[in-house]
Amino acid sequence: MQEQGSTPRYAIRLVAVVVIAALVFFLGLRLFVPEGSKLTGSYDAQSLPYIAAAPLAYASNSQSCGSVNCHSTVYETWAKGAHGARQEQSKCEVCHGPQGDHPKQTKKLPKVRGDGDVVELCLVCHARLKARQNTGQPQIVAQEHPAPHEGVLKCTQCHNPHSPGIGAGTVSQQGETPEVQAPAADKNGAKKTDAGADAAALAAPCFSCHGANGRGGFAPPIAAQSAATLSDRLNQFRSGELKGTLMNPIAAKLSDQEITALAKYLAGLP
Repeated sequence: MQEQGSTPRYAIRLVAVVVIAALVFFLGLRLFVPEGSKLTGSYDAQSLPYIAAAPLAYASNSQSCGSVNCHSTVYETWAKGAHGARQEQSKCEVCHGPQGDHPKQTKKLPKVRGDGDVVELCLVCHARLKARQNTGQPQIVAQEHPAPHEGVLKCTQCHNPHSPGIGAGTVSQQGETPEVQAPAADKNGAKKTDAGADAAALAAPCFSCHGANGRGGFAPPIAAQSAATLSDRLNQFRSGELKGTLMNPIAAKLSDQEITALAKYLAGLP
């Protein structure tokens, strides 16, 4: 039984624990905190030399990627496109990851950072979020772009990642938009006129959404429709009478002559 007026044993144990913890703490400070930190408390005065001596991870100079014998063609495409216009936010390393050791590598580096999922990479900047609705860059909901549909489309099906834009078309393995080649002859073997070739070039981007030869994809079929109906629809999209996720800005760029030629070309597809 504890005598009256004596110090409780639990209090003695508590004091012992506090003393031991204090000793461990101060011993840890002496053994593990860099010498320079003693000058300014918890701040490490030698941190800048440590950082400067670390291996370079981010080169941060996109222009160097456009050097001769490097990626000059892709860089030129990027520099003239929507991403190049936002150089500080869309440097090469934003999408391709740190490239500090890239010139020394003996093997190719990954095309995009992370696990290579292009859609997830694009959505880092382009997913619709309330906090960034006024950033000046397109904000989308993946299942509603360019129209409500199931699943998520691969961004490069319609966009060149180095120069994204409406109707940019699919990209090659090198990341460049392939040149659109107009058919040399129609289905009857007759050589196409200049107007026919122009209409074929105008129609080529349509097939990214409307399926091969306009027979229908995640957007409705447009092949073999009435030329008058197609022309009316394009004019309605151009004027804004009809609203469409992508069709309004696409139609806005078309002249009366281009709409007529495009409608006739699509109507003549099998």
